[in-house]
Amino acid sequence: MFGVAFVVDRNMKRNVLDFKAVDERIYILKIKTKFHNQGFINVLAPAEEKDGIENEAHCQKMEEAYYIRHPNDIKPLLGD
Repeated sequence: MFGVAFVVDRNMKRNVLDFKAVDERIYILKIKTKFHNQGFINVLAPAEEKDGIENEAHCQKMEEAYYIRHPNDIKPLLGD
């Protein structure tokens, strides 16, 4: 229904530590790397036609997803 996804190479599959859906538009993928962990946050923003209340709620969920990760993780934010 929505366009949020991660593609993980089969060689990296063993390094996946966690995959979490915050909601249908926000997903988090945590990967173990040599020196630290990376928590990728993939977001599909609501369409511009949506009302301000829905946009504000989405931004709040996105902020919560960002801060839910360990403070030492690198957290790139992906999306449209």
